[in-house]
Amino acid sequence: MSDSLRVSRRSLLATAGAGALTAAVPGVASAAGPDEAPVSTPSETKEVDVAIIGAGLTGLNAARALKSAGKSVHVVEADDRPGGRVWTVNLDDGTPVNWGATFVGPQQTEILALAKDVGVGTYKTWNSGKNVQFFNGQRKTYAGTVPQADVGSLLEVSRAMSRLNGLAGSMDPATPWTHPMAAELDKITAHTWIRQNATKLMSQKLLDLAVPALFSVEPWEVSALHLIFYVRSAGTIQNLLNVNAGAQESQFDGGSQIICERVAEQLGTGAVTYSSPARRVVTKDGRTTVYADGVTVVAKKVIVAVPPPMIPRISYEPLLSPTKDQICQHSPMGSVGKAVAVYDTPWWRAKGLTGQATSDIGPVKITFDISPASGKPGVMMGFVDGQDARDWSFWSYEDRRAKVLAQFAEWFGPEALSPRQYLDYNMDAQEWHRGCPVSVPQPGTITGYKDALRRPEGDLHFACTETATIWSGYMDGAVRAGKTVAAEVQAAL
Repeated sequence: MSDSLRVSRRSLLATAGAGALTAAVPGVASAAGPDEAPVSTPSETKEVDVAIIGAGLTGLNAARALKSAGKSVHVVEADDRPGGRVWTVNLDDGTPVNWGATFVGPQQTEILALAKDVGVGTYKTWNSGKNVQFFNGQRKTYAGTVPQADVGSLLEVSRAMSRLNGLAGSMDPATPWTHPMAAELDKITAHTWIRQNATKLMSQKLLDLAVPALFSVEPWEVSALHLIFYVRSAGTIQNLLNVNAGAQESQFDGGSQIICERVAEQLGTGAVTYSSPARRVVTKDGRTTVYADGVTVVAKKVIVAVPPPMIPRISYEPLLSPTKDQICQHSPMGSVGKAVAVYDTPWWRAKGLTGQATSDIGPVKITFDISPASGKPGVMMGFVDGQDARDWSFWSYEDRRAKVLAQFAEWFGPEALSPRQYLDYNMDAQEWHRGCPVSVPQPGTITGYKDALRRPEGDLHFACTETATIWSGYMDGAVRAGKTVAAEVQAAL
């Protein structure tokens, strides 16, 4: 990637100072927001048809659609890069590593079409060989999506997954609160639903592991109705969990963020102001003004394209409605970290292993081989989700490294103890994100607040991957949300 597509070392050093990217900075030449992107002076004021807060996939694609429709737009972005929850850094040899959104599946047609349109290709996630499971202190290998278990437990898992698909099939994803069982399902957590539908300890354990894998929260922190909605949004639970023909099938050449960079470039010079968090949004006399660091944008309409918990952190005049504010309070971000070990080659492949592991103890409970298409270097990534992510945020770098590499070694072999580089990252520590990958409604939120998140308020419109009805929570959902809100705003202008 060219230097013009790299995030400044200053931003990574600032991140490391906050404890988010620890001991990784010396070996990372980061990718992302352009260093030489135009920086507005504090006194600069822009007048446009539509102001957009947030240069993630949703905000950028809303801007792209509106510009294509002949509307003038300006985007303000708190980070010094485009992408939001789509964030790629480069290792010292140029290998891209996604701290944010990583995988893409064949059903995710909107993000794939966008990537093709801006010239970004894909390659398959390595999936040849056996997976590793580590349950109850025992290591085993298995093929497919579901780890080994006794026949009774596997039957329970299969029945529970079928029930999830069945419940999802009867849901309108645009109005999940109208589901025939919405009131009942929104009163309980995913943890409770799993125990209502699986009695064996092993089947409960296997089903429980799917929840932090999807949301980066514990099963008792998310509404069962939202779990059903998530399945409906993706089509089936298998689409969510599978590698082959599922959401983890492929990765983007050069890293996911390059898509955002190229969309931002298409908007034209000066169309996005970086390092410019929106502080106040004031509507008066038929105009709405966004006061952001370094720039003031006066517009006919404003799109707020940030994660739900970040929406109320902006000051609004007049105030947001109570339901808008409270649905954001009841939908906290997931807690997630990533640990990456880099080797000269993906040596686990020679052992007949995919590099995918599932464990019932943390801090890492899921791994993937995220080596580039060339196969060199070998890059192993471990996810740290939910309570594990909260706990390890207090550990020292040395303790995190030692524990993660010990897990990799136990699962894949002693070679794991000697990476040429180790780095880890906690999205929860990011000032403008405070968690990832998605905002998660607690019990009672969906039926209690209904469409409050996506409902416009005056000249303010709201969109993010969480407002999408198809592939909500994923890059594909973010693209769809951007297109939807652009059409909504265009109709209102």
